[in-house]
Amino acid sequence: SGRGEKEEEFWIGEGVKMLPPPVAHSEGSAWGSRRGRCGCVACGAALVLWNLCVILASALLLAVVFSVVLLPAMLLLYAGFLCHSRVRCQQRCGFSSTDCSDLFCSALIILGFVMMSPLVVVAAAVFCGLLRRFRLLLLIQPITRARYQGGLLDWVGSVHAWV
Repeated sequence: SGRGEKEEEFWIGEGVKMLPPPVAHSEGSAWGSRRGRCGCVACGAALVLWNLCVILASALLLAVVFSVVLLPAMLLLYAGFLCHSRVRCQQRCGFSSTDCSDLFCSALIILGFVMMSPLVVVAAAVFCGLLRRFRLLLLIQPITRARYQGGLLDWVGSVHAWV
């Protein structure tokens, strides 16, 4: 009868059964046995290095996505400023006054700036989508994980929330 009462306490309503959280398989605590002082420092340094590598990979992905998506606007701005009469140096650039007028260059500059804001939104959306797809933010680990023994990369495969 004790087991039947224990099973009934997880039943809620007419057919919904809540599962109890998994039992931790460890010796010392719910997170595992504690490391020694040297092991804790070494594992903490490895976690700091790991987190820096993940942040560097995220920053590199950010730079690549924004530079690729904003390339058309940057090219328009570059061409507009390069062939404008106040900027161009006719000896080095090879532009003559018949190639492009100041009005055309101003139009290129304005079009480049107008295209910039929607492209920034598109680049941010692409970057956030890639972060979600590659799960880069889930790879960042707290330093408190260095105190306990166990696998450091075991959290990536399954993310569960027990409420």
